Amino acid sequence: MRSDNKPTAAQLKKLYEAAEAFKQAKPWESFYDVDIICVENPADKQMGYCSIMGNARSHFALGVYLGMSGLYGFYQIAHHSTAIASHQIMHYQDCIMCSFEDRNLLSNEDRAQIKELGLSFRGRNEWPMFRRYEPGFHPWYITKKECVFLTHALTQTLSVANAISAGELKMDMSIGRTIIRYSEKKDGKVIWHSKESQMEIPKITYAPVMINNEILIHRIRETKINNMILLADTCYLPKYICEKKVVRPYYPRISVLADENTEMLIDFEMYEDINNDADVVLNKIIDICLNNSRPKEIHVKSEAMKAILEDLCQKTGIKLKTVKYLLPIDEYINSLDELSF
Repeated sequence: MRSDNKPTAAQLKKLYEAAEAFKQAKPWESFYDVDIICVENPADKQMGYCSIMGNARSHFALGVYLGMSGLYGFYQIAHHSTAIASHQIMHYQDCIMCSFEDRNLLSNEDRAQIKELGLSFRGRNEWPMFRRYEPGFHPWYITKKECVFLTHALTQTLSVANAISAGELKMDMSIGRTIIRYSEKKDGKVIWHSKESQMEIPKITYAPVMINNEILIHRIRETKINNMILLADTCYLPKYICEKKVVRPYYPRISVLADENTEMLIDFEMYEDINNDADVVLNKIIDICLNNSRPKEIHVKSEAMKAILEDLCQKTGIKLKTVKYLLPIDEYINSLDELSF
């Protein structure tokens, strides 16, 4: 994070005060992490979907999931976590978070910041820590704008939680009824309001990647079909990479192909951008088809991979199947967590 984008001492002081008030109120005693309270950012009107964590007495925090992509990731973790590899869960988080940790989990920068502000904390789960979670990146320190919004989110979520507990507002997430906290400027001041709202479960659809090269399709169809069941997947590398020229550590993407029958790895490639998934995977599979023969089936486990390969498979007579696990690939990727880069 650039030094000119760090929160000011005044901004941080307000944030720590809001965090302390939130912690002292212990709203997690009355709410579950799936009870989403919506707080609109006064600066850009983006919605923050706020999850109060701590009812299970294991992780005490407020997660502010940013926009619909943040909410989608939250729902995937909340309802489909068993189908997500443990090392990939963090990449579903698009949020800013205030968590209450043990002192040893804070960085030197966190502890120095607390000391410079003249603050003091003692005990387990008592030390506020503020982080930005973003797919493809290691959790990082918050910016000025994130600091201001997280302060609003802590304060306004607590305000709504207190109003619900007092019977002044009604919320029922079992039927998707939530509370939106929004603001308006009046006479130079920010005035906050609450309203009940119906929240829909976010959905992401992936348009198939179309292959319009008829000559290429013809060449592939001319090849023989073998008995191979090809397994294909892309994900983030389980280990982050920290380069001197890049301040924030990041997680590269990886593409992996394997043969289900032999459980042998066929191909592995590491690259930087998730937007390159389709090009990398399609080029690899097309090369396999042209240089050898067509697999009779290709198995994938994500809707994104299905969309990448659906058109190619339909046009070349390869059966495409979505499965829950790709064991040879899953085991290989898990083993990468032990490597150092």
